Amino acid sequence: MIRHPELYRCGVAWVGVADLMLYVKGSWWIGDDISKLGRNYQLPDMVGDVDKDAALLAAASPLLNAERLKAPLLIAHGELDQRVPLAHSERLRAALRKHGNEPQWVVYSGEGHGFYLTKNQVDFAERMERFLAQHLKN
Repeated sequence: MIRHPELYRCGVAWVGVADLMLYVKGSWWIGDDISKLGRNYQLPDMVGDVDKDAALLAAASPLLNAERLKAPLLIAHGELDQRVPLAHSERLRAALRKHGNEPQWVVYSGEGHGFYLTKNQVDFAERMERFLAQHLKN
């Protein structure tokens, strides 16, 4: 949706990584469940190295490229997500708002990285169905 915005009519971000630098670097003010081993050895290989790949990470970061996202977006996140903390979605929402693209937004209380309560799974599926039906009409 950011790299080729003309190809998309809408999108859904479900517990998504929005700030790639935050994801690979981590932060003392936003906790996550990524181990020191994962952050020092796995993420640099799988996602990118903070120093060597800084330009690549910036170019691919939804947060840093929010102005390019033109299509409607539904953002859904679990309040207690420790794999990809809610701060990712909150920051993306703020960046999209700044550029005049108000996303649809839902945060599920008590949920983490994925929705496990049946009522939340059903609610998310119904929201997504309505969102897609609205934006994918011919």
